[in-house]
Amino acid sequence: MKIQAREHVRRHRPWDIFNFVRHLPSFVRLFVRLLRDARVSVFAKALLMSALVYCLSPLDFIPDLLPMLGQVDDLAIFVMACRAFISLSPREVVRQHVGELDRSGRWQPFE
Repeated sequence: MKIQAREHVRRHRPWDIFNFVRHLPSFVRLFVRLLRDARVSVFAKALLMSALVYCLSPLDFIPDLLPMLGQVDDLAIFVMACRAFISLSPREVVRQHVGELDRSGRWQPFE
């Protein structure tokens, strides 16, 4: 169990959230480009859009009236949907759009 926890931390470093926030404008531009791209499946697009609607909707699994918990479930669902959207998009299409957005080649979403 201890080894599994170490591997999880090694793969998902806690400070990765800072990298995510720093690259948030790039993620937004990438998601807009992928939503407009016809090579990305309708299912992947619907998944991302439904997560966005869920976050904006007053209906929740955990009501927003509960301090912090109500917003955390919205954030968790949206982040999972963003990761799934990238995973469900064709890898070569994602690479093409990332290459156009970041000429330096240092930014790799969710890899």
